[in-house]
Amino acid sequence: MDIVSADRMAEIGLGTYRPRRFGSALGWIMAGAMRTPRGAVAALVGAWSNLPIAIALGASGAVGGAIAGAIGGSREATDIPLFGDIIPTGMLQVGGILGALLGVAGGAAFGFYKGLTWPWTLVAHDSPRQALSIAIGQVFAGVFLGIVYTLVTIAFEPLTLRVGGARRLSRREAKLIMPIVRECADRMGIDGLPRVLIDDERDVNAYALTRHLVINHGLLDEFNYDREVLAGVISHELTHWNNADPVAAAFVRGMALPLYLFYSVTCWLVDHIRQPLARIALWAFTWPAAVTVRFFIMPIQAAELREAEYRSDRGAVLAGHRDGIRRALARMRRTLDGGRSGWDISACATHPPYELRLEALEESGKSYPLPDPDAPAVPPMGTPRSSLEKD
Repeated sequence: MDIVSADRMAEIGLGTYRPRRFGSALGWIMAGAMRTPRGAVAALVGAWSNLPIAIALGASGAVGGAIAGAIGGSREATDIPLFGDIIPTGMLQVGGILGALLGVAGGAAFGFYKGLTWPWTLVAHDSPRQALSIAIGQVFAGVFLGIVYTLVTIAFEPLTLRVGGARRLSRREAKLIMPIVRECADRMGIDGLPRVLIDDERDVNAYALTRHLVINHGLLDEFNYDREVLAGVISHELTHWNNADPVAAAFVRGMALPLYLFYSVTCWLVDHIRQPLARIALWAFTWPAAVTVRFFIMPIQAAELREAEYRSDRGAVLAGHRDGIRRALARMRRTLDGGRSGWDISACATHPPYELRLEALEESGKSYPLPDPDAPAVPPMGTPRSSLEKD
């Protein structure tokens, strides 16, 4: 059977190209769903509670509280015996500032609380049982969408990759790459392999998805097909795949599906609208969702994502390719795992600082001076970029 027909047959079914450490496809998906519990809870709360509304009302309450507090504080301060008579202007200013600060805190807290609870209290006033049912239904809807989205992502992954330009390995690419993949998997005790594809993009990157490992041609060219670097990068990505990290990412996206769609459309509009007033109007309408993503969901998910990156780097060390992954990180000085959506880039793609990742990969007793010999050359201060490009 040739390579093409074998690949076509292996695309059938959700269980193909998955880690065999999970007894079944269902066990694999459930393990991925529970892989990042804090991120999943953050996605559920951010998308299915009234958090964006609470943020908007909290900001409104802060503004209103500041105005009311400044006026009230100024009046109260000037009525203080003795001080209000001797230094009325100073007390007016001090009272206004203190009143404004207290008003901001009180107004923000009150507005946030009302925004978070107001829809529920309206329902609970007539039927507490109905309010509880709605709350349980919201949780169920988020989990259900997370699972459905994950299943759809896994099922259609071959199609989306093909549409995106990924292709099967040629025979000579397979002859070079597949022995490295098998060796790394054997050294790490991984049972089963993902399907390995090539993307002819010149970007220097590689990434693991639920059932696939994609290597950009730019990575091969950048390191001149160096076997050790390829082994280090492949070990890193195999660890992500074997730990079901891509399944976890899909589940979190599904849990936050309403916010995910809203935020994705907003980002697209911001990138394509050039009229200033329209951009201001768009920002005025969407900023609570942006705040929810960037200051609530993102920080919570970031901690788990950093842990996953360190684990994957350690996977490369376990496979015996410490030097390979260090050379790749030192040269690139940015993230691997390039196959991410707009949501991932904005909310889920926080990686550890690369100098700290390199530090974690250092071998005890070995010297690692700066500048790193594997890092790209840094141009002298003041050197025009254009002159470097000409050279």
